[in-house]
Amino acid sequence: MEQEVRTSRRDLIARVATLELLISDLIGVLQRVDPAAMQQLAQDAARDTEIQNTRTLQVAEHQRDRLHTVLSDRQRKLQPRRARARLTEVIDA
Repeated sequence: MEQEVRTSRRDLIARVATLELLISDLIGVLQRVDPAAMQQLAQDAARDTEIQNTRTLQVAEHQRDRLHTVLSDRQRKLQPRRARARLTEVIDA
């Protein structure tokens, strides 16, 4: 099973590397065909990246608060169990 996972990871890495090379070649061809369109695409991509980074910070803060709430609740729920477990150990001893 572990060998299959390693093989699939290697295969996935090789496929991603191949796709990166193909995209790089495609960008080079498009740059030669229509430099103005590529410049516009680059500007659009920069704007999209900025929007995503802004959104990510807001979402990340919300997710951090949510995770903190969930973990605090889980910790609170586990407290009595630990106390009961310790009590059981004392009684059994």
